[in-house]
Amino acid sequence: MTKAVFTPILFCLLSASLCAQERGIKLWVSGADTYPTTLAYDIIDPSGTRITADFVPLKDANTPVIIPVELTEMFGVVIYEDANQNEVLDMGIFGQPTERYGFSNGAWKFLGRPEHAETLVDPKGNWTELRMTLKSVMDY
Repeated sequence: MTKAVFTPILFCLLSASLCAQERGIKLWVSGADTYPTTLAYDIIDPSGTRITADFVPLKDANTPVIIPVELTEMFGVVIYEDANQNEVLDMGIFGQPTERYGFSNGAWKFLGRPEHAETLVDPKGNWTELRMTLKSVMDY
């Protein structure tokens, strides 16, 4: 009898736990110099505070990167291709990025960073789907 009662309760608890973890961002990224590569991402809240950041493998432009994160308000995403896997956005002699990078909402500013407000997007349901393109400083 105890086993018959305990098993459904355990199943419900495990299901609720797994469902609670099913939230975040599905991110498709095009424009990398080469695939597969390493993608760095930084998710930022409306005030400019980092929510989370990490490095993940990017298989190709058709396979999304899954970023589990709880999003309750607008957020912005900054990405870059860490082509040499040194965990740093490499810069040239004049401070310009030498690796490809991008911002959510397609925000772009030639030789600079767009205003944070331009990058903000609303979360959509459990999974917010974003498509972003990596660019070089020479793209304008």
